[in-house]
Amino acid sequence: MQAAVSTLSLAASGVYAFVVLACVAAATTSRRFNQAPNHFWTWLILATVFVVLIGLRLTAAEDLLRESLRASLRASGDYDQRREFQGPLVAAILVFASIGVLVLLHRAMRRLRGQRNVALLVAAFASLAMLFLIVLRLASLHAIDALLYGFKLNWVIDLGASLAVMLAAVAYIRIVKSRP
Repeated sequence: MQAAVSTLSLAASGVYAFVVLACVAAATTSRRFNQAPNHFWTWLILATVFVVLIGLRLTAAEDLLRESLRASLRASGDYDQRREFQGPLVAAILVFASIGVLVLLHRAMRRLRGQRNVALLVAAFASLAMLFLIVLRLASLHAIDALLYGFKLNWVIDLGASLAVMLAAVAYIRIVKSRP
């Protein structure tokens, strides 16, 4: 079962590549201007996340995994009852993601000082939004699919989060370089 890579997936991979370059540039700037070590590592981790996303897009791995899960449900005879567990699964994803974001945001905001830290936080949360979107797409509940795909919300979130990470990296570089 081989899924074809769509033109939109190729375009997304191109956007992700620019995000990777921006994150690597931010990491390099962080190291060169003696910023906190966690800044360097965070930018490298974010770059790695987007490298993985490029791989997922170019191999259509997400589509293959979703189809594999569906085939497994069909083979076991549970496909017609999938909504019985998809609903609670999506609800659990939304609850855990919301709680996680609130906890992380609360902890980060208590200690957050300076514009460069805000840029780093924006990039981290935008990356989390990307991962959250992938998990929602894999859960593949009809109502969620209708929202994500019917209104192209998946592409809005995907592109928006990618651009947020890239712009945060560029802002971080400018802020760090402009410091005396």
